[in-house]
Amino acid sequence: MISILFNQKGSALLIALMLLGMLSLLGLAAIDKTNTDIDLAGNDATAKGAFYVAEAGVKMALVTLNTDDTWRAGFTNVKYGGGFYTVTLVDSTGDSTLFDTVLITSTAVVDGGAAAVEYETIPVYKTPFSFGLFADAGIFFDRNTCTDSYNSDSGTYATTVLDSMGDIGSNGTIGSSKDVNFGGSINVATAGGITLGSGNVVNGDTSSTVDSVDLDLIPSSEYDWARTNSIATIGITGSGFTYNNGTKDLTAGSYSNIVLSSGVYYFNDISLGQGSNLSLAPGANVTIYVNGDIHLDQASTMNDGGAPSDLMIFSRGSALTFNQDNIFYGAFYGPNAHIQYDQTTQAFGSLVGNTIKLDKGACFHFDRMLGSFTKGTTGEMIAVAWIETL
Repeated sequence: MISILFNQKGSALLIALMLLGMLSLLGLAAIDKTNTDIDLAGNDATAKGAFYVAEAGVKMALVTLNTDDTWRAGFTNVKYGGGFYTVTLVDSTGDSTLFDTVLITSTAVVDGGAAAVEYETIPVYKTPFSFGLFADAGIFFDRNTCTDSYNSDSGTYATTVLDSMGDIGSNGTIGSSKDVNFGGSINVATAGGITLGSGNVVNGDTSSTVDSVDLDLIPSSEYDWARTNSIATIGITGSGFTYNNGTKDLTAGSYSNIVLSSGVYYFNDISLGQGSNLSLAPGANVTIYVNGDIHLDQASTMNDGGAPSDLMIFSRGSALTFNQDNIFYGAFYGPNAHIQYDQTTQAFGSLVGNTIKLDKGACFHFDRMLGSFTKGTTGEMIAVAWIETL
């Protein structure tokens, strides 16, 4: 019989060597993964560092732009946070589709990593007619006066009137006699500045802690421009009136009729006699700059039944006076003017002055459409969107 002997000497060594090889491979894989993770972490840290440096650049540019809104020079290779940023600005002179937008792009490099951030910035516009009535020093309502609101963009006064949203405000005080109906909120920037009489109804909130409003809106250069570009000599038609091209005075006698075509007008004083009417030509949009005062005698009207946004009046005079039974559809902005409302007068639109007084029985109707009208800017640019472009 033949016997076969199996010698198992050395098998343990072989197994040990195989295990050692496997462990070595696992170790090498772990080392490679660790190196990869380290590289990825390093790249991520570098990318984040570049992003933060780019963001710092675009924010510094926004601060500089708000110091000087004409600044467009940008920055080149500014050292910051272990890297460098370069900033460029593009406005409508470089891209006509931008209008009032300024694009700020900041590109940064940190340890070989790069990032780019773009801000879309726009100016903050002033809204001079965000209140129905606003006075720098104060407003006073005599008995049986009222305010409300409507929207000329949606329909007539009768179809859109609300006994709300006809907000009024003052940097100073607001006071009233008895039986006044406020169809909106009352806001002043003077502590204790609201004093209301008996029987008053306020269909809104009252606050004496709001921020004051800067009424220094229209520069003298704009009035000079209006004087130069006024179409008063050719844009006025009608009967019973005189226009003096030397003094720039527009004077209407009793029961006269004045029609203004579309355009810009400059007047020193405007005086409308009893029963006279100043209207706009069909489809006309009129802007009037007044150096002096405006006076409407009894039963005279301005833009009767028209859209208040079609008649914009900017005044540096001292008075806008309504006599009894006047009708006015328009927006008036006169920071130095006293606005006097005699009884039964009805005004539609928005009125801004130094002081305002509504006599017995007079009512005011705020056109809410004027709340979105903008005129000039605060000089501040704000970012409304951003994107990481690299």
